[in-house]
Amino acid sequence: DLLKDFSYCILQKNNIFGCDAEVPLLPKVPPITSWRGKELTTEAARSILVGHLKDEAAPEGSTGLDISWKVACGANVAYDQFPSQNQIFYESVNGRDMWYDPVFRVETIDSRNVWCKRHYKVRNGPVTGTFRFSVLDNGVTSNEFWTIAGVADDLSWIVFHYAGAATSVGQCYLGGLLCTPDGALPSDEKLPEIWQALKSAGIQPWELYVVDNDLASVGAIEAGPAPLTYFRDDVLAAKAKKREA
Repeated sequence: DLLKDFSYCILQKNNIFGCDAEVPLLPKVPPITSWRGKELTTEAARSILVGHLKDEAAPEGSTGLDISWKVACGANVAYDQFPSQNQIFYESVNGRDMWYDPVFRVETIDSRNVWCKRHYKVRNGPVTGTFRFSVLDNGVTSNEFWTIAGVADDLSWIVFHYAGAATSVGQCYLGGLLCTPDGALPSDEKLPEIWQALKSAGIQPWELYVVDNDLASVGAIEAGPAPLTYFRDDVLAAKAKKREA
């Protein structure tokens, strides 16, 4: 907490290094415009994010899991190689915005396996199928622009592209994610459509890093159960209280 407060003070609040990194505008990735044979609406796009989570906002075909999606592979070596990357999307209490909680496993410098979690605010982007994310991470704010580049009608896979920046530390970044309900790579017959979605985001298949989602690995066993509901429990409680009022 002291490090977070220190970083927030010197970097985020006072920007002592005078950094001004901005979210990259290129490549300009086109979002999907239709899904399941119909024009993509804001409601449908948001439900696709919710994905497989057991939630009232999940789309038809959701399998009712404790996560929305799990990262199978990613294109950014700095962000997408963490093992056991769980994605959890759900509506905020006010219903206008959403939350995104990534819960992922890391190995510390002293070789311990622990769970890390973040709590992003998600707002609708300028075009349906795009979203603006923001998070305060260790005292530094990051802003990101996410695009749904492709998704299966049966929710067996989804491709995201993201562009982000931590302005106060002068860092900007790009990446892409292929996600599935369980983090396993899709079957071969689905790969041509997935590769096409990735290429539309400027990503070639050989640029992807496969994520370790083996629940029986030594690291996963050492880390224990993932804290998947750490943030969502409070939001669900607040929504329930609001309904009762």
